[in-house]
Amino acid sequence: MFSKSKFNSYIIRKLRIILCLLLISSSFSVAIARPIAQEYQIKAVFLYNFANFIRWPDSVFSFDAAPFNICILGEDPFQTAIDLTVEGEQVNSHPVKIKRIANIYNIQICHILFISKSEEDYLNNILYEIKTYPILTVSDIDSFINQGGMIQFFKHRKRVRFYIAPNVLKQVALQANANLLRIAKIIE
Repeated sequence: MFSKSKFNSYIIRKLRIILCLLLISSSFSVAIARPIAQEYQIKAVFLYNFANFIRWPDSVFSFDAAPFNICILGEDPFQTAIDLTVEGEQVNSHPVKIKRIANIYNIQICHILFISKSEEDYLNNILYEIKTYPILTVSDIDSFINQGGMIQFFKHRKRVRFYIAPNVLKQVALQANANLLRIAKIIE
């Protein structure tokens, strides 16, 4: 377990990474493929860092060293960016693993579930099936948050931002850290 000073320096380091990526992404103006790749690199860092700013019930881990699973449902827009982002990382002594899943039958292993745009037609069914699981749902599907999702990425002035619905998190016993809420656009 981290001491308070180690935890604070750890959080500061992660926030610096996010800030650097945001600055880098806003300073490049290159071909269309590059900004899309950079956009998902930034989203990968955010996705991993959400794990450090959300509290899950202790009951979600079957044993002390159980993995912390970040799952991607549908087509994977991150490609290797997400794997490189979490390589060797841990969340509260749980090694972070990336799981690419093709259907909702395996989602109970997930702690964070990124729902790809390829699943937009099935979104209502997906959210209905997992509404009682303590799984943080994240997507960049338009109106995701309005359909019951927890965190939705959006772009504002060429920068990646996100909406968060803290009341939806509370329904499944997840709790967002105040620092995360400060940088998000809160949707009630």
